[in-house]
Amino acid sequence: MAKDMLNWLFGKDKSGGARQAPAYEKAREIAATGSEKERTKLARFEDLDPEFLYYFATDESADVRHAVAGNEGTPLQADRLLAEDKNDRVRIELAGKIGKLIPGLSKLENAKVTDMAVEVLEILARDELPKVRAIIAEETKHLDYVPKEMIALLARDAEESVSVPILEFSSLLNESELIQIIAGGIKGGALEAIARRKKVSEPISDAVVETGEVSAMIALLKNYSAEIGEKTMAAIGSAAMDVKEMHAPLVDRSNLSVSTMRRIASFVSASLVEKLIKKHKLGEDVEQELRYRARQRIDSGDIPDVEGDRLPADERAEVMHKKGQLTEKAIQKAIEDGDIALVPHALKFLTEMRITNVKAMLASDNGKAVASIVWKAGFSMETAMMIQRRVARVQPKNMAHENEGGGFPLTDDEMLWYLESYS
Repeated sequence: MAKDMLNWLFGKDKSGGARQAPAYEKAREIAATGSEKERTKLARFEDLDPEFLYYFATDESADVRHAVAGNEGTPLQADRLLAEDKNDRVRIELAGKIGKLIPGLSKLENAKVTDMAVEVLEILARDELPKVRAIIAEETKHLDYVPKEMIALLARDAEESVSVPILEFSSLLNESELIQIIAGGIKGGALEAIARRKKVSEPISDAVVETGEVSAMIALLKNYSAEIGEKTMAAIGSAAMDVKEMHAPLVDRSNLSVSTMRRIASFVSASLVEKLIKKHKLGEDVEQELRYRARQRIDSGDIPDVEGDRLPADERAEVMHKKGQLTEKAIQKAIEDGDIALVPHALKFLTEMRITNVKAMLASDNGKAVASIVWKAGFSMETAMMIQRRVARVQPKNMAHENEGGGFPLTDDEMLWYLESYS
């Protein structure tokens, strides 16, 4: 076993070099009758005989034990005692030292770490103090030779200071585990950490987007190593409609389908439409179409770059809802006037569904799903046809058409099924 590992197991090797610690007899005298200050000073010597450091690990003074915890010459047996010390400051100091020792050892050395060394690490990873666990997480996030079970525990920690480093960097977490962690309901910084990982597979991207968390979707878009499937990218595009912070990262992605670019061009600023055109090699007809759409929105006052008194679509929908103005006639007029951004928010208030679910149904390219949400809003199949064509842009082959009587082509139970599957 390598010298560094032997030093940790049994204490510093004092062969070679001048001794700094007092002679054995003097050290024994201080340990037996010395003052707290003298014992603390003695416990800081890395070349002190291991038996004294082990003895000091149970000293009545927290200052003495703190000195032992930070001493790299302390034998592993003493560290094991200190890992469960009642004093927070002692355990924090020990975690800092262990955190420095573990990464500094070679992979071969770590493969030979005794059960006791692993036990010390795992005890600290379960410490009641978040700061202790955070130190262990930070120092082990890049290591692949620490206990996998410990990494899994840290990854699920309720404290973001603990979970985030592991979730973002640890190679010991596989795709299945990451998806399970996402399904467990993590939010905020923890979810963003997964979205920032060096390699994010399509299934993981799908799971991140399904949460509907805007900050995580932005992190995913900015992560150019993340693999995002066409269907999921379309869902992001729908969610980004009224979230300006998502517009630029979305336009910057390189794997956008033409249908997704068409949707993006329907809500981003004119300058971003131009950036979208320049970044992607598009046919002349598609470029003209995107510019035409931007021009229409400028003319209708719906373009983000235009200053004025017009409220954002979500706020306008809320005001209209409170005034009882979200009628079928009003929605049809909004569609005819090109005020497409208003429709999802109107449906949100009328159906009492989450906006992310509403947008997911509109982005599904499924006429039956779109018809179901329009039915839920209390509108007619005529409006469902308008929304399929102008808002959801459902492909002709996937559209749901009115029945012979002009009504919905689905039964109530069938439409309820579609609504439940998206909620």
